[in-house]
Amino acid sequence: MSKSATHAFPLVDRYMGVRMGVNLATVEPGRLMVVESPRRLRREQSYGFVHGLWFLWLADGRAAVSVPPGAGGAVRAILTGVRDRRAVLDPDLGERLKGPVGGALRSAGLRGIDRALRDLDFACNASLLRRHRCGACYRLTDGRLPIAKGIEYPDHCFPDGIVYGVVADGKVVSLAHAHRPGVMEGQVADLGVPGTVPACRRRGFAKACVSAVVEHVTRMGGDARYGCDPANLASIATARSVGFVPYGTQLVLAAPAPDTEG
Repeated sequence: MSKSATHAFPLVDRYMGVRMGVNLATVEPGRLMVVESPRRLRREQSYGFVHGLWFLWLADGRAAVSVPPGAGGAVRAILTGVRDRRAVLDPDLGERLKGPVGGALRSAGLRGIDRALRDLDFACNASLLRRHRCGACYRLTDGRLPIAKGIEYPDHCFPDGIVYGVVADGKVVSLAHAHRPGVMEGQVADLGVPGTVPACRRRGFAKACVSAVVEHVTRMGGDARYGCDPANLASIATARSVGFVPYGTQLVLAAPAPDTEG
């Protein structure tokens, strides 16, 4: 995809850059930058695992890979000649990257890679947002309302986070929230979508919740990010219906979080 065909999201670039330990504004389209970052050795706030490797290929052709200290040379060698964002989703490439990344983690006293997480990333701003209204969609600041079986409250987002839910028959049946990563939380809503209970699907509830979270942050001048599994067609459709456009393709090689952290 050409740069002219994409939208610019400098706030999302800054947000992702901070978390990855790379200044995405300095990465040129067509170039793949590999950086070593000590952030790859600790659990990201609100996540139960270590992002041992973080590979992001943006829709405008920029690409960056964040790895633990000591793994950069081997990772660069493996990625030599990679020129297509489809490589991010290639299981064989992920397997090859596990070796040097897992070795660097173990050298730092951590456990090795135990899973690969692949996402399609989307972004949205005030000009792209398509609001889906629902009279039963409210902002939630605590978990006092009963919640339907099959979804769970994002307790780490109460009381100050951005959480919206749809209430039906006295229970919360659909939810969306912005993660609390400790980075630019008032400027970028990083969407989490626990979902909608099966009996209430196909009624636009997820769209209402997602668009409410996006509207909340864009009213403050911010942008939103939405990541989902490439095979989750329903989630992709929800993102697009709210106005999200392709932002990038992402691979995370995850490791168990350390038992204790300073």
